[in-house]
Amino acid sequence: MAQGWAGFSEEELRRLKQNKDPFEPQRRLPVKKTRQQLQREKALLEQSQKLGLQDGSASLLPEQLLSTPKQRASSQKPPPSSPAVPSPLTLTSSTGDGELHGGESQLQEPGLENSHHGSRSAEIQTPKPDCKVEKKKMELQEKSRWEVLQQEQRLMEEKNKRKKALLAQAIAERSRRTQAETMKLKRIQKELQALDDMVSADIGILRNRIDQASLEYSYARKRFDRAEAEYVTAKLDLQRKTETKEQLTEHLCTIIQQNELRKAQKLEELMRQLDVQADDEALELELEVEQLLREQEAEAARQMAPVERLSQPDGEGVSSELTEENKEPQKPATSPETDKSGKCCSSSPRRLDCPDPGAQNFPAAVAT
Repeated sequence: MAQGWAGFSEEELRRLKQNKDPFEPQRRLPVKKTRQQLQREKALLEQSQKLGLQDGSASLLPEQLLSTPKQRASSQKPPPSSPAVPSPLTLTSSTGDGELHGGESQLQEPGLENSHHGSRSAEIQTPKPDCKVEKKKMELQEKSRWEVLQQEQRLMEEKNKRKKALLAQAIAERSRRTQAETMKLKRIQKELQALDDMVSADIGILRNRIDQASLEYSYARKRFDRAEAEYVTAKLDLQRKTETKEQLTEHLCTIIQQNELRKAQKLEELMRQLDVQADDEALELELEVEQLLREQEAEAARQMAPVERLSQPDGEGVSSELTEENKEPQKPATSPETDKSGKCCSSSPRRLDCPDPGAQNFPAAVAT
């Protein structure tokens, strides 16, 4: 004990590292105490027994003592029986693991080591502490650890309870919000459904009307197609009838012209046969022939006009007019020469050169 403490050896450091508590990483692990510290603790125990503390703190270890007995013990003076030994209360200023750091700092300081060199050499070697004290100490440390663990567990449980309450409150609030939103959505869906029903009813009515209108349109289209086809056929028929009418009128004109030519030739032949010498009679005959030709030309022109009016509904008036026009040119034809020519034609058999009285009534028959 005369030599100073040189610090922890490598084996002790290795042992300290291995003895770390895995359940409490934040708490500082207990360090194995040196012989000096054990001696100081023993001296403290003896001193407390001598002082006769009545609150039961003497049974506890110095690390487990409260602050008040420590302060009382530190305020008391050391007994006069051990003047050479330094006061253990002054050396053990910190409890638990703080004692080890305080001892290390005191031993490592060279000034303190030189000052207390004489006291260390004068220390009396004390017996080793009992194993029971160490066991009690370990039990107390374990109990304190368990208490700390229980307290932490309680704190964690309280925190978890608070968190659960907050979560339940948040869930209830969210559920209320979701219920309100679902109610809003249902109301909106009902409104939209009502609008859809109204629109669907209107759409149904309009579709029925559209179908009816489409049917009527199809019927009208068919009628129009039929009328157009009838119009086309009627137009083609009209064109054909107009062509036939024009052909017939041309044929009529040619017949009348040829008939007039034949009449003129026949009259010339008759005049040659009779050898008419009187100039007055010849002049009169020529005048009558010219008048007859003019009347026939006017008759032909009149016959052409009603033929063009055949398409008009007033067919009876046209036919009556044609009959009257056919009757009028027969009056001036009552001349002696025409009577002669008529007699000649009647006495002789009918030939192409003789004028046919039925040819004059041909336009009237066509008009009827």
